[in-house]
Amino acid sequence: MFGQRAREYLLLCLSALIPLVLALAISLHMPKPSVGSVVAVIGITLGAAGVVALMLSTRYAVTLTLLALYLGLLDGPVKLESASKLASGVRDVLIIAIGLGMLMRLQLKRERVRMPPLSGWVLAFVVVAVIQALNPHTNGILKIIGGYRQELEFVPLFFFGYLIMRSKQRFRQLFLLLGVIALANGLVGTYQSRLSPGQLASWGPGYGERIKGNGLGQTGRTYAVEGVSHPRPPALGSDSGFGGGVGVLALPGLLALLSTGRLRRRWPVLLCCMGALLGIATSASRTSIIIAVVTLLSFAALSTISGLRVSRPLAGLLAVLVLAGGVGAALVATDGSEIFARQESIASLQPGQEHGGDAKEKHIGEIPRDILHAPFGLGLGVSGSAGGFGGKEKVSIEEEKVSGGSAYNLLVVEVGAPGLLLWIGLSLSVIVLGMLRLRRIADPELRVYLVAVLASFIGFTIQGFAGTTLAVTPAGAYLWFVPGVIAYWLAGPGRAAMTSGPIGARSASAHAPAAAANAATT
Repeated sequence: MFGQRAREYLLLCLSALIPLVLALAISLHMPKPSVGSVVAVIGITLGAAGVVALMLSTRYAVTLTLLALYLGLLDGPVKLESASKLASGVRDVLIIAIGLGMLMRLQLKRERVRMPPLSGWVLAFVVVAVIQALNPHTNGILKIIGGYRQELEFVPLFFFGYLIMRSKQRFRQLFLLLGVIALANGLVGTYQSRLSPGQLASWGPGYGERIKGNGLGQTGRTYAVEGVSHPRPPALGSDSGFGGGVGVLALPGLLALLSTGRLRRRWPVLLCCMGALLGIATSASRTSIIIAVVTLLSFAALSTISGLRVSRPLAGLLAVLVLAGGVGAALVATDGSEIFARQESIASLQPGQEHGGDAKEKHIGEIPRDILHAPFGLGLGVSGSAGGFGGKEKVSIEEEKVSGGSAYNLLVVEVGAPGLLLWIGLSLSVIVLGMLRLRRIADPELRVYLVAVLASFIGFTIQGFAGTTLAVTPAGAYLWFVPGVIAYWLAGPGRAAMTSGPIGARSASAHAPAAAANAATT
């Protein structure tokens, strides 16, 4: 009587309606019902209905777009407005819901599932992380949960990238989506940079903790110029520098769109470029400036290696540089040169400065020592953002505090040398595949899109020496997503593009439904 799509929509409506009715019934039967309690219960149940809808939906591109929008626009405000640890788990619930939905459909089809290329690295890393629950230094179930979240939270994105990014149209949609997110963060970051620390701290309890510090080892995110304190804006993220990170992520894709000449109107792309540059400029993050430069240089180098005609990429790069100069001049004219005071110290970091160059070099220098004394790690949840989950622990080697100040330090501490080597192996495999096989892609438009994806991956990989990129957004999500994309195009079914001529959005994805049955489980 009903078609398959109609039945799906009916099921989605019921999944939202039933929890809503239950919520109203529970609220009305409370001893002292109030408007606040009713709203809270309705909100929770509607959220649960949304999770059910994500699990049931077969339109993965839509569900992943919603996930990207949440991570880029809402995750930070949700956390900082409430300062609740439960709010930090919303994104995990969304990722798990989408992943479980994929698993259930694969199970119902009862078809043979073939793992994608590079999945051996991924699954081995997951196994190493999982068995860390047996590490005698892992203290309790809360530490296990915190450690798993920190190390494995974004692993499903590897399989999402393999399954979804199967046409040039998908790349264009992804780059425009990231550009819009970067524009929004750039505008919010610019507004926050004009506030005083007290004004920004008044936005919510979480903002207050970030700006003033929490007294538990977290220092305030401020900097001083001539005795006047300024905030380091979180934009729409949960910590300072988020706007810069999103800007770094979006720039290569926007540059690729400018280079291909496929768009009739380029002003939206240029507007998004301006937003990305605003985010980087107002983030008060030296790291964002450096990684942006590294990413753009990687884009230029990969364009040359892959045999692209460099005139268009260089023209796009020149346009970005001109925009950067204009954005900088406008910010100085509006807010004064103090807005760039922190970035001006890139080449003159003071010894012992918080998050300065010496501190970062010290973190990297600790890796051999940590491997020597704890080759299989010091347990889950002992460092990084999960260090305070389930109780703060003091972990030391040779009477020196163990640091998780970089992505590679954190890997050594929590998953040991095996986990570190597996992640390095996966990262190098992705980069080497790009360097060796990009030139074989017959379609130049597809080639420049893959160059853009790899350029950001290289930038975030290098940023791992300065921060815990694997455990934070946007870097952590992207570092797991890109290997799946590269596995499909340069080592999987997408290799057909290496021998065929230019492909259209439809022809590239014509074999996607058949290949979806062979996609990896999450």
